[in-house]
Amino acid sequence: MLTNPRPARSDRRGTWLTAAISVAALAALFAVRQQILDLVPKGDQLLVQLGIFLLAVALGGLAIRAFISRVFSHLKGTSLYGWRPVATWCLYVVLGLGVLSALQINLTGLLAAGAILGVVVGVAAQTSLGSVFAGLVLLMARPFVVGNWVHIRTYLFGGIEYSGIVTHIGVVYTTVDVGGRPVRIPNSGVLMAALTVTHIPLQVDIELQLAPETSLDQLGQRLERRLHLRPGETVSLHPVRLQAQEGGQLSCQLQIRSHLPVDLALVSQVILGKEQPPPAAPIG
Repeated sequence: MLTNPRPARSDRRGTWLTAAISVAALAALFAVRQQILDLVPKGDQLLVQLGIFLLAVALGGLAIRAFISRVFSHLKGTSLYGWRPVATWCLYVVLGLGVLSALQINLTGLLAAGAILGVVVGVAAQTSLGSVFAGLVLLMARPFVVGNWVHIRTYLFGGIEYSGIVTHIGVVYTTVDVGGRPVRIPNSGVLMAALTVTHIPLQVDIELQLAPETSLDQLGQRLERRLHLRPGETVSLHPVRLQAQEGGQLSCQLQIRSHLPVDLALVSQVILGKEQPPPAAPIG
């Protein structure tokens, strides 16, 4: 069924028209500001100046909202869409300073107070601001994208390792799906972490209890042969802990990365040593 593209085009034109009219009205307001002030008594000029300031802020804010809405409409659903509030507030600050400067208001004291306040806020929010700038670096450098499987060894919380699929790269946090559990890691920690990135999904991630004398290398090789893994697909076995009492048990983490789903029944047979031998090749 064909859809009519005219409403979408009309919305886009309306957004740009709103921004253009607001900017034109703002320019006209500053052009006639002095004439307006000359028409009122000196005792009322301060009140009129305040009214002009509020009207200029309203017109500028309308133009900024229309501009941001138009620009970020193409980025909805992407990682860059999370930067919309940051871009909006930056433009609001620029608008406020520009209006004050156009009204010939002395900004020396305001800038000095803003600098002191900026230092205080920067020290208090050092971690959060670090994550914000780290997120900006991640979006520009793009060491990974949404959908990549990553192994992150971060210095946070004593050097914890996370393995999973990247589901979101936000302003402050990167979200990783670790075995169906979303884990949000600060961008500053991700930027300083050791990364392993691959497009091969993690199909199996379980903890095993094995006999202490089990050779993890040989078990991994048997799994690779029986699962018929393709180039790039891997089996990894990492020892976690060893319990020495009552005969002992070796706990290890089994991770299998494969493009296709893994037969868990076959994996169990290989681990228990009950796998069926592969069929013999026909003779002749």
